[in-house]
Amino acid sequence: MIPLSLAVQAATTPIPAEPPIGGPIWAWVVPALLLLVAFGSTWLLYRRFSSKESDGDGS
Repeated sequence: MIPLSLAVQAATTPIPAEPPIGGPIWAWVVPALLLLVAFGSTWLLYRRFSSKESDGDGS
Protein backbone atom coordinates (compact mmCIF):
# COMPACT_ATOMS: atom_id res chain seq x y z
CA MET A 1 0.00 0.00 0.00
CA ILE A 2 1.00 3.61 -0.53
CA PRO A 3 1.72 5.65 2.60
CA LEU A 4 -1.00 8.19 3.30
CA SER A 5 1.33 11.21 3.11
CA LEU A 6 2.57 10.11 -0.33
CA ALA A 7 -0.99 9.60 -1.58
CA VAL A 8 -2.07 13.05 -0.38
CA GLN A 9 1.01 14.67 -1.93
CA ALA A 10 0.38 12.91 -5.24
CA ALA A 11 -3.27 13.99 -5.22
CA THR A 12 -2.43 17.68 -4.67
CA THR A 13 0.40 17.93 -7.20
CA PRO A 14 -0.86 19.80 -10.27
CA ILE A 15 -0.56 18.10 -13.62
CA PRO A 16 1.54 20.13 -16.08
CA ALA A 17 -0.74 20.61 -19.07
CA GLU A 18 -1.18 23.22 -21.75
CA PRO A 19 -4.69 24.55 -22.34
CA PRO A 20 -6.11 23.36 -25.67
CA ILE A 21 -7.23 26.86 -26.62
CA GLY A 22 -5.68 30.22 -25.92
CA GLY A 23 -4.35 33.43 -27.33
CA PRO A 24 -5.92 36.80 -28.07
CA ILE A 25 -8.73 35.37 -30.21
CA TRP A 26 -10.07 33.23 -27.38
CA ALA A 27 -9.30 35.86 -24.74
CA TRP A 28 -10.78 38.94 -26.46
CA VAL A 29 -12.56 38.25 -29.75
CA VAL A 30 -14.77 35.31 -28.77
CA PRO A 31 -16.01 36.90 -25.50
CA ALA A 32 -16.69 40.18 -27.33
CA LEU A 33 -18.71 38.37 -30.00
CA LEU A 34 -20.68 36.48 -27.35
CA LEU A 35 -21.41 39.73 -25.54
CA LEU A 36 -22.58 41.39 -28.76
CA VAL A 37 -24.84 38.45 -29.64
CA ALA A 38 -26.35 38.44 -26.14
CA PHE A 39 -26.85 42.21 -26.19
CA GLY A 40 -28.39 42.12 -29.68
CA SER A 41 -30.73 39.28 -28.77
CA THR A 42 -31.83 41.03 -25.59
CA TRP A 43 -32.42 44.27 -27.48
CA LEU A 44 -34.50 42.50 -30.14
CA LEU A 45 -36.59 40.76 -27.47
CA TYR A 46 -37.06 44.07 -25.65
CA ARG A 47 -38.22 45.75 -28.86
CA ARG A 48 -40.60 42.88 -29.58
CA PHE A 49 -42.25 42.75 -26.17
CA SER A 50 -42.23 46.42 -25.19
CA SER A 51 -44.40 47.69 -28.01
CA LYS A 52 -46.82 50.40 -26.91
CA GLU A 53 -49.50 49.24 -29.32
CA SER A 54 -50.47 46.18 -27.30
CA ASP A 55 -53.96 44.84 -27.91
CA GLY A 56 -53.88 42.62 -24.81
CA ASP A 57 -53.79 39.18 -26.46
CA GLY A 58 -50.10 38.65 -25.70
CA SER A 59 -48.88 38.76 -29.28
